[in-house]
Amino acid sequence: MQQPIFIAPVFIAHRGYSAAYPENTLVALDAARKAGAKYLEVDIQLSADHVPVLFHDRDLTRLCQQMGAIHEYTYSQLQAFNVTDSEKFSGKFDGNKITSLQNFIDFLKQYPELHAFIELKRLMIDTFGEELVLRTILPMFEGMNSQVSFISYNQAILKTIHESTEYKTGIVVDHWNERDENLSWEAEWLFCSYEGLPENNDELNIDATIAIFEVGNTGLAKHLLAKGIRYLETFRIKEMLEAFPGEKHNA
Repeated sequence: MQQPIFIAPVFIAHRGYSAAYPENTLVALDAARKAGAKYLEVDIQLSADHVPVLFHDRDLTRLCQQMGAIHEYTYSQLQAFNVTDSEKFSGKFDGNKITSLQNFIDFLKQYPELHAFIELKRLMIDTFGEELVLRTILPMFEGMNSQVSFISYNQAILKTIHESTEYKTGIVVDHWNERDENLSWEAEWLFCSYEGLPENNDELNIDATIAIFEVGNTGLAKHLLAKGIRYLETFRIKEMLEAFPGEKHNA
């Protein structure tokens, strides 16, 4: 009798191991690597003087307990702030600084087995424009085509990257119906919220590889695996990897 085929999940560390460490900082990203993650996802914004840093939120309140937004401060000024997420971690990470993109790239180069999804934030693109963003960020990844992919809610900037470089791209949507099925180009990835997935599994038959966020428990992971979705983005990378210790592909 033929044995069932088991789909082994591939977990993407959402902003690093951010359930246990301040998100989008080297301490969270290295903790994800040590837990066994091979895929990382980070968010990029620009400081007022156009230095790329890792940061998700539209303002500094939650993570740094400061007023204003990343793009309203120079990089030097941002270095005076700590990424503590104090409500979550109660001062455990005082002194943990905002991570620059260059520091993250230096980290990636030490571990060529890692692959990073670089999310270009909409606020950054709206503030500085596509041309400046790409002129600033793309040269920093020279020679790393196989190690990074660019993702964004902003499909225009992804189209430019897709058509003018060798980098793979991924469209991010909150709901499946936000996909533009009439695009003149095809991204390699589609990141979608699990809450926005269609109930009809036939709709999932697209050319792009699907990755789902945010997957925080084993029950949801198994539900998505049953749908044939293998790539799962999670804040709880260590716990999820421990829960799925390497399923085998059996035929």
